Amino acid sequence: AGPEPDLIPLRLPALARFLLSLGWVGVEEQTAVGFSGLAGEAVVADLPHAEVPLKVLVVDDQVDSADAVACLLSTMGHEVHTAYGPHEALEMYRQVRPEVVFMDISMPELSGLETAARIRSMPEGTSTTIIALTGLGHEADHRRSREASIDHHVVKPASPAVLHRLLSAIHHA
Repeated sequence: AGPEPDLIPLRLPALARFLLSLGWVGVEEQTAVGFSGLAGEAVVADLPHAEVPLKVLVVDDQVDSADAVACLLSTMGHEVHTAYGPHEALEMYRQVRPEVVFMDISMPELSGLETAARIRSMPEGTSTTIIALTGLGHEADHRRSREASIDHHVVKPASPAVLHRLLSAIHHA
């Protein structure tokens, strides 16, 4: 018998890899031997789906994080827009007029708390649901979010089920 063939790693779709990295799903990346080519699709198929799709703006200065959350929410059936910083977020908010904003708190130049306050000061900003999606999870961080009129404070990584429950509870006309 000849030498063992080299095992070539097969890559799951980007969303599946992201979910794996956060521990959101229990599928492991496999090699060519014994690999089911549908593993990535199965992960995506298991995500909850929005009964009522919402217009969502994801704001995070970490491009990979913003894109991953946007991809996840889009896969769930929402109309998703992304902004990679606070100033872009304010401009995008004016253009898109989302029903929901997922806001990172720790951003340079202007914090997510300050950005949320500016959104709240706009006429249409009072009816927008703003959700802090951040790595800051101490009680003081939750308090600062409440003081900034942020509706919900979720610590990263948030499971798809948590995000789905939050969005399912939002009913906009």
